Amino acid sequence: MRIAVLLDRARLFRWHLALIEALGQNRHTAVVRFRETSDPLPTTLTAILDFDHARDHATSERFSTHLKPRDFDAYSERTGPPSDLTLDLSSASTIQRSAGVVVRPFYDGSPKDYALFHALLERRAPHLTLWHSEFPHLVDIGLPALEVPSRLATSMDQVTSRLVEGLLRYFDGGVAHPALAVIANAPEPRDPNASILKSAGGFLSARTLRKVRRLTDTFSGDAPRWHTAWRTFSGDAAIAPGVLNLADYQILAEDGARCYADPFVLERPSTAHVFVAELQESTGQSVISHVAIRDGKAGTPEPVLQTSAQLAHPFVFERDGVTWMLPEQTSAGGLDLYRCTNFPGTWVHETRLIDARIHDATLFEHDGLLWIAAGSEAFQSSSSDGLSLFWAENLTGPWHAHALNPVIVDAHAARPAGALWRTGPDLYRPAQDCSSGFGASVTILRIDTLTRETFAEEMMGGLAFPPGQHLFGPHTISRAAGIEVIDLYARPSAIRAAYKAGLRSPGIL
Repeated sequence: MRIAVLLDRARLFRWHLALIEALGQNRHTAVVRFRETSDPLPTTLTAILDFDHARDHATSERFSTHLKPRDFDAYSERTGPPSDLTLDLSSASTIQRSAGVVVRPFYDGSPKDYALFHALLERRAPHLTLWHSEFPHLVDIGLPALEVPSRLATSMDQVTSRLVEGLLRYFDGGVAHPALAVIANAPEPRDPNASILKSAGGFLSARTLRKVRRLTDTFSGDAPRWHTAWRTFSGDAAIAPGVLNLADYQILAEDGARCYADPFVLERPSTAHVFVAELQESTGQSVISHVAIRDGKAGTPEPVLQTSAQLAHPFVFERDGVTWMLPEQTSAGGLDLYRCTNFPGTWVHETRLIDARIHDATLFEHDGLLWIAAGSEAFQSSSSDGLSLFWAENLTGPWHAHALNPVIVDAHAARPAGALWRTGPDLYRPAQDCSSGFGASVTILRIDTLTRETFAEEMMGGLAFPPGQHLFGPHTISRAAGIEVIDLYARPSAIRAAYKAGLRSPGIL
């Protein structure tokens, strides 16, 4: 396909060039044409981006890097044969009409990239869709996640990475691409007359207040940290949407030098064995630790697995009489399987299952196949907004990527938050809701369709702490042996206040 990419000479970024290069790798011919008039970026915006790049010692490969027209000389074309369509990436305050078929990205329902910058300055991601001049409905790309909303450049890297990924998928399959849903009711555009200067002022004020709060936290000893909590439960009730009461839980004791997250529980006679990611704050090293809970009392976590990589998310399970673990170790470049030879403290590396940077890998069975659900990345995106699936006939593989990966891009419901479960014939999946922060709550979804080529699920509700308590979580939830374990991110003062509030109003869930 021959694609004319329409750009503005004054608002060129590395993500534009990355998209053009990737289109060429996908056997498309992309040529650059510049719009007749330019609309320069506000200096306030470029100043914030430049500051973020300098602070991060960023390379020129960052998608938010501002480029010059000469950087596109290899693809520039004033005249030439007609293109199959025009991809308009130039729309700022005005839209230039183009002849023939036109495709434009929309940000929160607006074709103007000011809507992208307004959203980022409001410390949130815009919902991404695509408009086709000869198609009546928008095509959905999804809602990206922002890992550090206070850093404008990083947020731009992450959102434009998902946009590039969505455009590449679109041009591979068009409006009929099975991984891209059609939106009959487009998102309502936000205020088109909003001031970038005002938004930038609000952004910088919020960033300053955040720095002040971090300094205050350091001196007061009230900095937020990860906590693992547990409670007993009876019966066979499945995890359900609702509001959690922290007073129902006990916090796993910490010594101040480490914190615990990503809990998974495994049942053995009269004992619940909980595996957690232990972050050693003095070194920044993350290892896998184990703690036993019996007779309503928890012991002290002890390390059981340590490698040269940062370890997290110790997904433990039993299969064929063997205890296995799938810990996250993204820095090692893939997903490895570990076998327990002396429970719970001795683990040996069995094999690598998947060569990809995936997160929070979760194993389950469905229709005679083994599946792994995991958070996935694209280019410079967050890892909290994409869900990828992999399938195999045997645990040790070979493992194959789902045909539609990533099967969804949605900060509300992508990254896994624990083991899947069945209620009758229905299969349910817990996911992290990262739309307002990493692991801020759990979304529960019912998987309605899953084959090697298809995937569909329906959102059933959320699981969270009461609003206003400043408890971010649960981030992970696991049940076995009459024990439910979760993790959350909060200041010690928020933990104390939530306990007091919960004791005054028991029985929230």
